[in-house]
Amino acid sequence: MNNGLSNDSIPLVVDLDGTLINTDLLYEAAVLLLKKNPASVFKFIPWFLKGKAYLKSKIFESVQIQYQLLPYNMEVISFLEKEFAAGRKIILATASPLSVALEVAKVHPIFSEVYGTENDINLKGANKLKLLVKKFGEGKFDYIGDAKVDVQIFACSRYCYLVNPANAVERKAKNLPGFKNNFNASKTKLTDYLKAVRVYQWIKNILIFVPLITSHKLSVFNLSLSFLGFISFSLVASAGYLLNDLLDLNSDRKHPRKQFRPVASGKLSIINTVVLSIIFLVMGIGLAASLNLLFLAILLLYFCISFSYSLLFKKMVLYDVFILALLYSIRVFAGGLLIDVALSFWLIAFSTFIFLSLAFVKRYSELIQMKDAPDLKNHGRAYAVEDINLLQVMGIVSGFLSAVVFSLYINSPEVTQLYSKPKILWAISFLFLFWISRIWLFTTRGKMTDDPIVFAIKDVTSYFVFLLTGLLILASI
Repeated sequence: MNNGLSNDSIPLVVDLDGTLINTDLLYEAAVLLLKKNPASVFKFIPWFLKGKAYLKSKIFESVQIQYQLLPYNMEVISFLEKEFAAGRKIILATASPLSVALEVAKVHPIFSEVYGTENDINLKGANKLKLLVKKFGEGKFDYIGDAKVDVQIFACSRYCYLVNPANAVERKAKNLPGFKNNFNASKTKLTDYLKAVRVYQWIKNILIFVPLITSHKLSVFNLSLSFLGFISFSLVASAGYLLNDLLDLNSDRKHPRKQFRPVASGKLSIINTVVLSIIFLVMGIGLAASLNLLFLAILLLYFCISFSYSLLFKKMVLYDVFILALLYSIRVFAGGLLIDVALSFWLIAFSTFIFLSLAFVKRYSELIQMKDAPDLKNHGRAYAVEDINLLQVMGIVSGFLSAVVFSLYINSPEVTQLYSKPKILWAISFLFLFWISRIWLFTTRGKMTDDPIVFAIKDVTSYFVFLLTGLLILASI
């Protein structure tokens, strides 16, 4: 609908959820509430039965949203700022509570008027259209939206602008005479899903193959079991990563790199994140159940500990690094269960110290990168800058202790049962000391990523060390 009025006399109305911001504030608030008090989930249905407006008001009044951290659609913001500078009247109209909309308007002070859900009237779809027509008249406003319920508003506006719409919404809007533009910069891609499930982190689950290698029980059957266990663990781990990203929305958005993660940046919606997490979890559990019930029990234990870590323990000094080390060790133990191999004292001791060292690397690297940030303690960790030196000492000592354990293992009676030339294994001790020393050297220099496993994947020297270690093991058998 186009009545020929000039831009400066026509108000530009913009929606909030999925339009001005790349997320849905109701779902964000629900996640914050569940993180704060998981038992609140039982209140959602009674609240909903009293109306969606009541549900929204109860959820939003129970949490504190950091509005300045929300993933704003900067392409839309830039467009609105240009229109505002040209003298255009910019209106924010959203189904979120009015109090919420007013807070958003404080972050971007370009809105002349703000409308939101209030007085038990959910300002969405027909209710929003009724308000806009009453305030401005049919065809006397432009509208920017994204959802199916916005189509009826598009039809009654002068010009309509789409933001990352679903295909069905896009087809309907483009058939309208007032269709003007489509902002598609933030549309979710396949690569966003792959980043969200952190496929690169699956490399950690190779630890499941360790008992297979150290026990020398290589066979097609055992290799197949270990591979299926690897897939199962990877699926469940990815489900945990997705849930972790939901729980860490605010802290990730303050982080210099994590703010670009698909969930934190709004590339992947909260609903899709929850659905994807459930799918991966069910698939992983189903595969584990078909392999071994004890393996399934260990996998469920891993998931519960991992979720508890995300929810609580990652904020507790030292508890976090010891639990991270435990999660690494559980992978090794699960690999032993799959092929019915009991882990030796030596492997358990070695795993404990090396994984504890790597956990300290992870925390130390985070601290050294954030030490100049004034809000260091607000990033979901309980460490202070003063803890850096102590973490470094504990981490290096743990790493070197793992090398000591390996050296003692070489001289143990058990080694002669598995290796005909155990003296060759001494070379591995030197390689390992070199590798752990190099890891800590790079960490101290601030060149380590948040995860040492990710660093090793990209590090040519690490590949050389691992390859040479494998050749030495073969030579010693």
